[in-house]
Amino acid sequence: MKTSLLFPFLLVISVIACKKPTEALNESAWSEYSSPSISKAYLKDSIPQKLLTELSAKELNGINVTYKSGKSTCYYEYEADGDNLLSVITRLPFKLKTHARIDSTYRAMNTPFSLSGQEILTKEEITASAFFWRINPDEFDYYECLKDSDRHTVLINKKTKQILHRIESV
Repeated sequence: MKTSLLFPFLLVISVIACKKPTEALNESAWSEYSSPSISKAYLKDSIPQKLLTELSAKELNGINVTYKSGKSTCYYEYEADGDNLLSVITRLPFKLKTHARIDSTYRAMNTPFSLSGQEILTKEEITASAFFWRINPDEFDYYECLKDSDRHTVLINKKTKQILHRIESV
């Protein structure tokens, strides 16, 4: 009789014990993003001066979101020639490392940009970067590029010179 009760008891304890670390892991992983620091940002903070001069961009908006981990995300809105921008992105510098993730050029994404990425952001970050998230993705061509530890997401308006550019530490 004691043996028949022992197995279900151990099974219940095992299931409960397995769930706790997962919940704790999720809480600690997202806690670093819970209270970001938000400040003004300029393209010169992310793009070398020589390439920035060549880009001839008219800056409209820019913010830097810094998280507790030290990682950050910059959001920019500017006006520039889309083809010229893609040429500049191709020539962004990167360090040669054997373990680096690097794109020597940009990738045109075959699917429309998804606004679902904002679901994991804080209200403060969404509000500060509203110029990036409150768009109709169908109005933009969507490109991505990895340079060292940064993912560049570039949205180029199909009808105007509006560029939305997100640079995220990965």
